[in-house]
Amino acid sequence: MLSVVRARQSLPSNYHAGAPSRARMAASGVGANAEKNDSPINPALAGGGFPRVGLVLVGFTLVVASLGTPARGDLFDSLDAYPPRWQLDTSDCDARLIEHKNLADGGMDGGGCESMTFQAGVGSEAILVYPIEPIHAINDLVANLSIMSARKGARIGLRVRFPYLRDPQTRRPLSAILYGAMYQHPGKFQSLGVGNIERELRIKVANLRAVHGSDANLDNAYIDAIVINAYSGPGTTTLRIDQVSVRGMIPVGDHGRVDAVPAQGGTVAAGPSGRDVSIRSQQMLKIRRPVADGDRDSPPLAAAAFPQDDVIRILEHRGEPLTWIRSLGFDAVLLPHPPTADLLRDAIQTQLLVYAPPPIAPDPALGPLLDPVMAWYLGGGVALDNARVSQTDKTVRRLRMFPAAWQRPIVIAPVERWASYGAIADAIVSDAVLRSRGLPSAEQALIFQDRRARIGSGTEMAVAIESSPPSKLALMNRSISAAIGAPPGGNFRWHSMFTQVVQSLEQAPRSIVFRSQESLASGTIFAHQRSMALSYLNRFVAMLGPWIASSRPAAPYPIRGAAYRCGRLDAGGDQFLLLTSDQTTRDQVLAGDGRAVEILLPPEMTNRTAWRLTNFSAERIDIDSTSTGARIEIVSPDVAEIIVVSADSSLAARLDQSARRFAVRAASDRWQLCGDQVRQVRQDWDHAVSSGATEAIMPLDLLTAAQRTLGDAERVYRAGDAEATLRLSRRADAWAVRSRLQLSQALLPSTLPGGAPRYISSPPIDEGRPTLQTAWQTLMGDEGWSDNLIASGGLDRADVLTTGGWAFGQRTLVRAESNARWMSRGFFSGKGAIALAAAATTGESLGGGYEGTIAILSSPAVRIQNNQAVRVDAMIRTIGFGGPHQGVLVYDNLGGQEMGVLVRGATDWTPVRLYRQSVGETEVRVMFEVIGDGEAVVDEVAVRVWDPEPLPALPLRPISR
Repeated sequence: MLSVVRARQSLPSNYHAGAPSRARMAASGVGANAEKNDSPINPALAGGGFPRVGLVLVGFTLVVASLGTPARGDLFDSLDAYPPRWQLDTSDCDARLIEHKNLADGGMDGGGCESMTFQAGVGSEAILVYPIEPIHAINDLVANLSIMSARKGARIGLRVRFPYLRDPQTRRPLSAILYGAMYQHPGKFQSLGVGNIERELRIKVANLRAVHGSDANLDNAYIDAIVINAYSGPGTTTLRIDQVSVRGMIPVGDHGRVDAVPAQGGTVAAGPSGRDVSIRSQQMLKIRRPVADGDRDSPPLAAAAFPQDDVIRILEHRGEPLTWIRSLGFDAVLLPHPPTADLLRDAIQTQLLVYAPPPIAPDPALGPLLDPVMAWYLGGGVALDNARVSQTDKTVRRLRMFPAAWQRPIVIAPVERWASYGAIADAIVSDAVLRSRGLPSAEQALIFQDRRARIGSGTEMAVAIESSPPSKLALMNRSISAAIGAPPGGNFRWHSMFTQVVQSLEQAPRSIVFRSQESLASGTIFAHQRSMALSYLNRFVAMLGPWIASSRPAAPYPIRGAAYRCGRLDAGGDQFLLLTSDQTTRDQVLAGDGRAVEILLPPEMTNRTAWRLTNFSAERIDIDSTSTGARIEIVSPDVAEIIVVSADSSLAARLDQSARRFAVRAASDRWQLCGDQVRQVRQDWDHAVSSGATEAIMPLDLLTAAQRTLGDAERVYRAGDAEATLRLSRRADAWAVRSRLQLSQALLPSTLPGGAPRYISSPPIDEGRPTLQTAWQTLMGDEGWSDNLIASGGLDRADVLTTGGWAFGQRTLVRAESNARWMSRGFFSGKGAIALAAAATTGESLGGGYEGTIAILSSPAVRIQNNQAVRVDAMIRTIGFGGPHQGVLVYDNLGGQEMGVLVRGATDWTPVRLYRQSVGETEVRVMFEVIGDGEAVVDEVAVRVWDPEPLPALPLRPISR
């Protein structure tokens, strides 16, 4: 029976039985060598059988039902296409990569290849790895490649991992290298092969048992990489690598009989999935929760949920290829469901960590593939609030009873009761406030600090940041675009995400989780721009990761000048100053743009040295003495800046080396993002002015300066100057951002009844689509809207809360009380209004956000049609709500809480207006959510639909004959 299988598998191992391929020759003698003039590795591949492209993976399998022959596959990679695939993994000679690129020519047959140049000291190993999906370690497995170097000594090998035997320090499965042929002909391409690995594997297994004891579980060993020990002496070494091929691949987890590597002197027993494996150990090692050797019955010790030497970046996975995610600089993915075998294989190959919800019960077939799973995650789908603490505790206890191979730390993402959840979790994910709420950076810092204090120092903390617009907002704008036939246009607003990431670093988190509502591989312009923005942010965090991981939060320094905040981290006496802009309008943020910021330092800082890392280099800046201490002046700061102050002058070299590792990719991302924005903003202004959507004057000076500076940035970018590219790009970026904010404000209504348009939500503006807003601009006026569809919207009757269709809901909390009442005095218009109040019954504040949500007032439902434009109006004033993230959240069920506006500090009557678009026939309700301690008065609530009068008929008459 002939059947097609996964594309990662390729031609069966015996498919070219009639062709004398070098792979077979290497299989019959490990250490077989061939120079450039010999026959190719595989005639069918190197000849005309397949085109020479980046990676060839062709697959089908011959399945014999009676024998159960496993599927086998081939891999061939010509290494002639970007990106480079080889990586410098480990070394004992302080190896440092100097240059790594793909060459268009210079390969074995004159085509492309991969080139790596590294510098090494005295040692014996500089391991280069080419990750592959996990495959079984069998004799039929053969790997070949071609290399050329000016020095001999490089050696090919295969890296084998033992999934159940872990390093106590790194908690990664231990590995060993099975070596093959050695490079012997400097200056020429030579083909190296490795095969017949089972004998060498037996020796490695015996050695590991001698070191780790006879009960060490070495079952289900698999190959996860081709390696080259490239060490050939101290100094600089350059290797050209070409034509990587693997034959006889059997992916781990595929069904079928696989001959095992028996232990030395032992018998063979059946493994958990029915295959033959080596001798079973008497007990499984405590993998993620090790115990002392002399106390096997004691409770397991909690392991870390995140690596301890870096700040890892995690993306909420929405189906993107893992190779793409890895190329953006992410270290891990957060899955929405338990991991599958295919995804785990991909994670091993791409070297991504996995955080995922736990399965209902362990699947023995997945046991060997669990290495990438770093922790089990609880918190997706439902809000882990006060009511779910007990249920979550039971779930955690069940997970603690999993078999040792499945034991992982527990990561929980609650929305309140931080102390209770922190007591049962190994790590907590703390979600940052939505940027659309417009909270100042000081408030966001206070929120994180309060949660950190409640969680306790014994529990690790990660910060989660939303990286995409709300799904309802994106859907609404697509509906508007389809209804009026206008292109969506626009740019992804990433600058406020940048500032929020840097602000989150003030807490020295172990990880940053980027929430995502839509796949980065969806193909839209926003997905492309979001990918570049995330790539830039990941590089920004990565250059600082080792220092942030070892630092502790410290009190911020005061600021003078432009509206910025200066957070601070103390890393063993070295001060990392995190400068972020507070010039915000909801989720739009401005850079310094010509203004200066002064960071006021204590007197002892006068004799220290300062460096600015904004351009991905350690640029020295002056520390000036003042009468009261010292100061650092930054002219035209970016929306986020990193300043390092230290008494150790040698720190500059380490900072510069770390930053320059990421400078080229960061410069490319920032330059492209800036170019997209400058061009789009100019088009949006042209469209808005020419269509008459606004009477504002186009800021030609800003736009011209941005375009001219962007042109300068392009020239230095093409010249390879990453530092200058970043400096010019952020300058052009600052002017483009200011122009974009001016356009957004110009396209919103200039006046509303009762005051200025302080609280307005319009979907195109909220998502950054001015072109769509321009086409929708007719709706910003008062003409064309229907009468109020809420009959009791004026709130003029005393019984409105009982018979008027209004509803008041309260959370049942011992620590709070709330009420709603009709009042006949102090209303905006008519005869009355509704007053809402919430207060703590204890001495502590109610808090903000989800945990501070005490009560909600809901309007009567209004039925509307599909693709209907809707406008919500209300008048509101507030008293109190002085804590972080407190106020009255005004929203509707079409947009949800994510699109709501937070009203606070409104001591006078303040208008609120929400524009919405229905995406189906539905009902609309308006909600007023009371968050924290305070009082609010609500009046004149209206829901209107767009229902313009038909255009009058033109006075035409037939032309008389």
